[in-house]
Amino acid sequence: MILAIDCGNTNTVFALYSYRQGIKYLTSWRIDNNPKRTADLYYPWMLQMFKLSKFKFENVTGISIASVVPETLINLKSLIKKYFNVKTFIVNENILNLGIKVNIDHPNEAGADRLVNSYAAKTLNLSPAIIIDFGTATTFDIVGKDGSYNGGIIAPGANLSLESLYLATANLPRVSIKTLTDKNASIIGKNTINAMESGIFWGYVSMIEGLVEKIKSVKKYSNYKVIATGGLSNLFKKSLTCIDVIVDDLTLIGLVELYLNNNDS
Repeated sequence: MILAIDCGNTNTVFALYSYRQGIKYLTSWRIDNNPKRTADLYYPWMLQMFKLSKFKFENVTGISIASVVPETLINLKSLIKKYFNVKTFIVNENILNLGIKVNIDHPNEAGADRLVNSYAAKTLNLSPAIIIDFGTATTFDIVGKDGSYNGGIIAPGANLSLESLYLATANLPRVSIKTLTDKNASIIGKNTINAMESGIFWGYVSMIEGLVEKIKSVKKYSNYKVIATGGLSNLFKKSLTCIDVIVDDLTLIGLVELYLNNNDS
């Protein structure tokens, strides 16, 4: 089994995949991203997750990891060194070994997850593509036919916007984002909470559709497939007509493929 670790700004996802007869998802666990969580704190939590999922810790034969939080990456590397004795591929340290071109002004500034998504789109035969990743930030990445990463757009994520709205105002409550399916009934809120729910949901729908339209108005991107991924992608899927396909574990698939292509398995 390969353990794929995707460390984002808010959460870290640990996922197990088998690979002997094609890549197959087995299970995954999500934990909040706390840079102060040490290797010795990760270890008992992971042991418990393996036990509950009925997988054996010692059956992990390789690890592939990408992190956008340097402090957390340090702790994860310590975890791997102390408790695992397997080959490890770390995207942050192997950008030149990804097998894709990074066509931006400063390639070292590209987020590890965004590069992995580009690689995954290539291996899944989904490129050229516009990848929308619904995470702490909402990102739009342009992936060439050859899997090259060609830049993108970064916008605040939906939950981040909601939290900022709550913190910056005196009388607005904290609310959670939820799917709104009936536009006629939900676009105009009749109370504060409904108004906030409409603003964040339909506001993001409009932003996403508007930015995709802007990107596709550039002729060379007009036929690009639109891929959605990330924790909130399924909340919007019924209201976004611009999405061609949702791949929930796009980053994790990319991490597994990168490990296999950079190690003798």
